[in-house]
Amino acid sequence: MTDPAFPALFSPIVVAGRRLRNRVCLCATVTNLARDNRITDPWRNFLLERARGGAAMLVTEIIAVDPEAIAQSTTVIGYEPVNDDAFRAIARDVQGEGALLIGQLWHPGRQQLWHPTKAPIGVSDLPDPYSWTVPHVMSTDEVVRVVGTFVETARRLHACGFDGVELHGAHGYLIMQFLSPASNTRTDIYGGDLEGRTRFVREIAAGIRAACGSSFAIGLKAPADEGVAGGIDPAEAERITRRLAATGDFDYLAYGQGNFSLSLETHVPDLYFRPGHFIDLHRRMREAAGGIPVMALGRIGTPELADRVVADGYGDLVGMTRALIADAAWANKAMRGQAGDIRPSVFDNFPWGEVHRGKPVSDHHTPHIGRAGEADRVPEPAADAKRVLVIGGGPAGLETAWVAAARGHGVTMFCGGSRPGGALRLEADLPGRDEMGRIIEHQLRMCERYGVEIVVGHRADPDRIRSYDADAVVLATGSVQRLPAGLDPGPRMIPARDLVAAGHEHRGECAVLVDEDQTAAVYGVADLLARSFRRVILATSRPAFAGGVNHCSAIGVFRRLHSAGVTLLPALETVRFADGVLELRNPYSLEQTAIEGVDLVVHATPRIACDGLLGELGGLEVHLVGDCRSPRNLQSAILGGHGVAENL
Repeated sequence: MTDPAFPALFSPIVVAGRRLRNRVCLCATVTNLARDNRITDPWRNFLLERARGGAAMLVTEIIAVDPEAIAQSTTVIGYEPVNDDAFRAIARDVQGEGALLIGQLWHPGRQQLWHPTKAPIGVSDLPDPYSWTVPHVMSTDEVVRVVGTFVETARRLHACGFDGVELHGAHGYLIMQFLSPASNTRTDIYGGDLEGRTRFVREIAAGIRAACGSSFAIGLKAPADEGVAGGIDPAEAERITRRLAATGDFDYLAYGQGNFSLSLETHVPDLYFRPGHFIDLHRRMREAAGGIPVMALGRIGTPELADRVVADGYGDLVGMTRALIADAAWANKAMRGQAGDIRPSVFDNFPWGEVHRGKPVSDHHTPHIGRAGEADRVPEPAADAKRVLVIGGGPAGLETAWVAAARGHGVTMFCGGSRPGGALRLEADLPGRDEMGRIIEHQLRMCERYGVEIVVGHRADPDRIRSYDADAVVLATGSVQRLPAGLDPGPRMIPARDLVAAGHEHRGECAVLVDEDQTAAVYGVADLLARSFRRVILATSRPAFAGGVNHCSAIGVFRRLHSAGVTLLPALETVRFADGVLELRNPYSLEQTAIEGVDLVVHATPRIACDGLLGELGGLEVHLVGDCRSPRNLQSAILGGHGVAENL
């Protein structure tokens, strides 16, 4: 039954003569779940589980239309029959769950973010802004050939039972390279004015329409704002939209921002952007589209916002990727009035970063991506109920506690602080990073649902643990930050976590943040220091900063640091701090330097596991999760806790 709180979102809509059960759409997202350019069961499951989870339309990840479009071994081939059987099976299964399946047709052109050594084809001799790759400039005949590869790949998907295709014309890929005056400097019929620059995509769409018929949906993903000088700005995007709408060959239009310059930050707007950051742009495009359904997308994560997008005319369809990665059953939960049960995306772009590094898609607290049954999976009941004691209330402990309780164990959790959340709670207190707290909130809701007893303000000792007479003890006692080499503790030398816990207690003229961590939270600490100190210096022994931050979010990191006037000192390791002087040394040249007048040194450093209790609990069944097992990242903490709980 449709939740009356979201009537617009769960109203039907017709696209290319096909009825969608609601407005929720999975946007295309690279998953790296294919192997050797072939579809795998996890690739199929990723789509199928989101159809089972209630999404009305699913756009596959990129499907290569040409050998030049094979970026890596996880790019699925569409121009040859090698995947036809898998395409047929996926179309049948997704449609059997009541959803439409759309294949995204893709050619990167000059944009070789995975393979900068390939010999790419392109629109002009201008370099790719990310890799600086200069392509071979296609002749007119070569352009015509590539038009044909798009059409023939669409014909193949149509024959395999797909409901339509989406042409990827955003984010700086080949179609956008034709559309944008910043990248298209051609003088033939595919360049110049609006008519010339839109010819490539118009010929593709017309060819697909002739080959596949009127009931085969043709969508286009394009930018509403490219974000570069001389490129596609909103006014130009409106002109392009009107011209393409006039062809009658497009059944929906989707809008994603940026290209692979610094505007790539807007491609996947992270937690520093407003929720629904670009929906005003989407409404402008909708007005220009002349009645063609428009998909709004970008940082839309809650049913409330998604419903408002439709109800208030920002878009006809709501595109989501990160929200549906976090919870495959997002749509079903929202429809059933269970929005509070949705596992939230925190929009820190961790999944994008994993994929960009060549890893399979994953998220902080989504343990079963790509597995059958993901959408409706619940913890399996334990064969024998146990009494479980969890020591530590951070994300690893919370995950262990609620999953164990959901399996039928009786669970008590001791939390040393006044509120659960551990170091993640501190991160959520940093400027702009409050969204991270939604993970804790979700875990606490699950703990409450399954009856976990949480005791705050209690640091357990071995005698108390033994007196509890638990069948299993789970240590989730976290870690502490170690001192940088050569430095001594003192009131003017503190760990980053202590600084955050103290709030705005520390102020002064000059603060130095020693960055031996390189994660996003460290740069949130720099933002905090910039509010309280006139001069902030960020130093690392590495030759560069933000090595642990995904590329899109790293753009924002550097934008904030430079805008705040933070001094960046790479390739400098600590030597000594005394009398307000911090001595540093270049690890490559061994040249030393000194910073005078330092009021405070804050260090974000590799951590030390707090596992001391383990040696004092001999004879008990003890498990370690999170940082006290091995100080790693948030995903390792949560999924490690989940795994231990599933095996208790």
